[in-house]
Amino acid sequence: MKKKKSFIVIGLGRFGLAVVKTLSELNVDVLAIDIKEENVAKASIYTEACVIGDATNINVLKEIGAKDFDHAVVAIGNNLQASILSTINLKELGIKRITVRIDDELYKSVMEHLGATEIVVPEETSAITIANQIIGDNILDFYQVTKEYCLMQIQITKGSDKTLLELNVRKKIDINIIGIIRHDNFFIPKAQEKLLTGDIAIVVGTSPNISKFEKMFN
Repeated sequence: MKKKKSFIVIGLGRFGLAVVKTLSELNVDVLAIDIKEENVAKASIYTEACVIGDATNINVLKEIGAKDFDHAVVAIGNNLQASILSTINLKELGIKRITVRIDDELYKSVMEHLGATEIVVPEETSAITIANQIIGDNILDFYQVTKEYCLMQIQITKGSDKTLLELNVRKKIDINIIGIIRHDNFFIPKAQEKLLTGDIAIVVGTSPNISKFEKMFN
């Protein structure tokens, strides 16, 4: 059985809490950490793995096993020094993917040099969008259509010999493939079309169902 992806979210303010909530709904392992007890208490509603601790102290991160997580999200935001130190610590521990929230675009290059693999500005991108994008390695873009439904662009890294009619993903996992981008050309697929390696599928459905689809082709 394939191991669940694991995420550590550092900083549980409004943005970080929304990331924890969304990730927990997508059936992955989530560890939430903050220096404030009241913030950790709020996160405990969404994940049992909650820790009161200071991520600027690398020994704290070592004690909670941060190095074993697939992806870290530094959601501190309002404390640049804490964000920088936490990012440096995570990089030193060898975490491959580190998403960092910043409140000022001016510090984007700084975080990139420190090892951040994704950088987000909350005013430009919502926590729900970020959580859905980082959940899958091949989710290229995300748009929230309604409270439940969203639209995603998904890179296909493992094509299928079956036609869309044979795959029947609408009935099996309740998502719709509304378009395909192939060699930079967009088209609306017919039932006999196949998803090829390198295609970008544009799908509509709930986040958990789209996540199932993403795993089928990657």
